[in-house]
Amino acid sequence: MGEPKVDDKNVAFMQAVSFVNQTNQQLFLTGKAGTGKTTFLKYIRENSYKKMAITAPTGVAAMNAGGTTLHALFWLPFGVFIEDYALKWDEQDSQIYNKSRLFSTIKLTKQRRAILQELELLVIDEVSMVRADTLDAIDVILKSVRRDMRPFGGVQMLFIGDLYQLPPVVREHEWQVLRAHYRSPFFFDAKVLREHPPVLLELNKIYRQSDGDFIELLNNIRNNQCSQKDLDNLNLHYRENFVPESGEQYITLTSHNKLADAINHDQLMKLAGTLHNLKAVVKDEFQQSSFPAEETLPLKIGAQVMFIKNDTGEDRKFFNGKIGVVKELHLDRHQIVVGFTDGSEDVTVRRETWENIRYKYNKGEDKIEEEVLGTFSQFPLRLAWAITIHKSQGLTFDKAVIDAGTSFAAGQVYVALSRLTGLEGLVLKSKIPLHSIRTDFQVVEFMQRIGSNAEVAKILEGSQRQYLGQILMQSFRWATLVEGVDELRESLIKRNIDGKDLAIQYLTALSNHLKDQEMVANKFVTQLYALLRDKALLDYGKICDRTKSAVAWFLPRFNDHVLSPTQQHIDEWKVKKRTKKYIEELRSLLLDFKRKKEQLTHCLTIADILTHEGDLSQLVQAASQPEKAKDSTIKEIDEENVAKDTKAMTLDLFLDGFNIEEIAQKRNMVAGTIYGHLIHYVGAEVEATDLIEQEKLEKIVSVIRANPGKSSSELKMMLGADFDYPDIKIGQKVVEIQEIEPS
Repeated sequence: MGEPKVDDKNVAFMQAVSFVNQTNQQLFLTGKAGTGKTTFLKYIRENSYKKMAITAPTGVAAMNAGGTTLHALFWLPFGVFIEDYALKWDEQDSQIYNKSRLFSTIKLTKQRRAILQELELLVIDEVSMVRADTLDAIDVILKSVRRDMRPFGGVQMLFIGDLYQLPPVVREHEWQVLRAHYRSPFFFDAKVLREHPPVLLELNKIYRQSDGDFIELLNNIRNNQCSQKDLDNLNLHYRENFVPESGEQYITLTSHNKLADAINHDQLMKLAGTLHNLKAVVKDEFQQSSFPAEETLPLKIGAQVMFIKNDTGEDRKFFNGKIGVVKELHLDRHQIVVGFTDGSEDVTVRRETWENIRYKYNKGEDKIEEEVLGTFSQFPLRLAWAITIHKSQGLTFDKAVIDAGTSFAAGQVYVALSRLTGLEGLVLKSKIPLHSIRTDFQVVEFMQRIGSNAEVAKILEGSQRQYLGQILMQSFRWATLVEGVDELRESLIKRNIDGKDLAIQYLTALSNHLKDQEMVANKFVTQLYALLRDKALLDYGKICDRTKSAVAWFLPRFNDHVLSPTQQHIDEWKVKKRTKKYIEELRSLLLDFKRKKEQLTHCLTIADILTHEGDLSQLVQAASQPEKAKDSTIKEIDEENVAKDTKAMTLDLFLDGFNIEEIAQKRNMVAGTIYGHLIHYVGAEVEATDLIEQEKLEKIVSVIRANPGKSSSELKMMLGADFDYPDIKIGQKVVEIQEIEPS
């Protein structure tokens, strides 16, 4: 057992990957315990090109997710946030923050601002514990820092969690303030999400449980549909004075820390032998509230222990929640040998190291990077005769005693039961009453919004097109370039460098060129916005042509009036006195200019992709990852090639004898785009049968003729998996030509 590997046949999982990597759509990824949410987060961390930060509401959750806390990233104060609250500024409202008080409290340094401005994807794990007002505070901060009034300032949000598990913590006095502004404290009732709801995706392939009856029981509890029969079946596992036999590795799940600690302490004291207190090694900055393991781990030989981390080795000998027994202690070698009753081989356990990180923006690489502030090293074990429900989240047990009593909060019975792999390992210390099995009605209502795979697929395609349109518009925004030049010019006035007056004169001229270009760019963005907004008359061919014309207009001017003169200015001024800092700032500007040039060139690829019909996933994946200029080596772009029609360039290579894969590689494009270019010339310079077999072509043409007016995606469904969209496009082109020239 252990974590599921990435399952590419898991539709919801793969759809979620496409939403994250190929759209800017807000996404809530949920799923029952054991459906692979942790695996998904790890996959995105390793397989997304976006500049991201991973966060969680608590220190321990952030540590487990490999990120930082929301409060640390945004410097949020602890209190209630109501954006337009009329403050009295007395003691009673000292913990209430409106927009004004929030911004006077948070300390946004230049580096923090840079992170929030560059952020493309913000992941919030364990989102069930995040309060609605916290999310609204984050929305307000991002809008302000990024000067972008889209939800969260245009940052894509990925929420991960299970709303049927731990709810947000709201104290009574806090709810007295919040209740007038929020329907519930849950994250989905944040004002920003009520106006702009996320797409809901549920991972529903269960990897933890395989017992069908047990899975059905858990579903009924989640959905407030637990019948008396379900309850009776559950209470068959009640055994009042149950004591596990020696060697039976049961863990008791309790509602409170004190109960779990008392059971663990009593069982440990019953063992003979020496008690060893193993201290964690804590270096540099690491808050006690974020310790991911016990600071002092008490152990004896024979102690029942549980792993609190997955094995990172290739053969995966243990997983988070696996229970074993301490067989040997070799503390001089910093080793503990743990054995198991399931027949698996003994494991030699060494200390694991957790890192306390913060994010920083590296402009030279254009990356958000992790900086390690401190480390915590401890054996990844804890005593495992008992654990609280809260700390059991994310763990898997074969055998557990649930000590429910009457103190369980709503939802805790579900959390406790869902830790188990099946009902056969369940023992109840007390019977569970019906009122203990309840889910908040607002959660059930919210979760009913999850759409079918087909609905989600339709939203995905629309979101992909919208995302490409946003990239196009963003590529023609000049504001940050103008601001960068103007800020440098203003700061230069107060400095003393060689050739200062000429430098100011140069920066003034540069600013004027950029402002002239900005005026034209703003007009084009307005035009582009109007074309993209009109859903009824959306003409991607027109958008494509306009974009290519704009790129052809901007690139030579940008090169002649911005890029080349800046490089020349750097070369001239770097030999002068007291100009070291000035040259560094110019090089930073030059890097921004080179990235803008790459963005403009990349618009040609995006414009082409928008003209395709049907499933865009592969095309968007390729288009979403432009080559980024690095500080040291910048990929130069051939201006003549840009000006020349991109389809004609493809045709030249095809007529020179290169096949489609070779042309795609040479032109750094996907094969689908190359097909699109060549289809344009079918009936003239290119024969249809140069691109497709005669037999396939005849089949496509006959289906098109038999089904006039059908879209490419409908034709694809009729033709089946052996035919792809480029094939259908060729067939449509042939039919179009035949209708004009019947011969």
